[in-house]
Amino acid sequence: MNSSQSERVYRLMITGLGTVALIVLIAVGAVFVAIRPPTAQQIAATLTALPPPPATATPTPTPIPPVPGTSPELLVCQREAGRAMNARDLVGAVNLSDDHALSMNWVSTDAAILGLDDALPGIVRGLEAALEIWDQGCALYDRVEIDVYDGPRDRQTQRLRVKAQIDDLLKWHAGEYGEQELVARLEVEQPLGARPEAAQPIP
Repeated sequence: MNSSQSERVYRLMITGLGTVALIVLIAVGAVFVAIRPPTAQQIAATLTALPPPPATATPTPTPIPPVPGTSPELLVCQREAGRAMNARDLVGAVNLSDDHALSMNWVSTDAAILGLDDALPGIVRGLEAALEIWDQGCALYDRVEIDVYDGPRDRQTQRLRVKAQIDDLLKWHAGEYGEQELVARLEVEQPLGARPEAAQPIP
């Protein structure tokens, strides 16, 4: 092989190596571009091109239903009625709802109840408690009902139910009625089987 042929072969080899190197560089560049993280501008452009998410309706909160037969005003007056009963040493409970009745459950703890005469002192104190809260602005009822209980703590029995109209109580409070006139206007119910055979002191 002469020198001219050697130079030609050498040039072809150099050219081939250069071509291979160029191809490798192009491939490496393409891979780098493919795996390079997107720029902030590219991300923003992609997000802008995306369709907006579907609108979701804001859920409407379900209102809390009120307790039947009550209101804040009734509950406040019921609390005041309980306080007035307690101030008169009446053991029991009270309820004031939208049926226009102030209902008291009174438990006689110091004497057995045979009839209205036995219960009358406690009933009068209960009616006074009803008038007290009426005068304080709790004019939310037109009648007062007092259920009278007595007996041992584990066997308390309803003896009487006494009903009074608020108009009669107001006249009594104003001095238009005496106590006997008020008692004559009370509606007294005695539950069946409520009367004991004999009055016994509560242990």
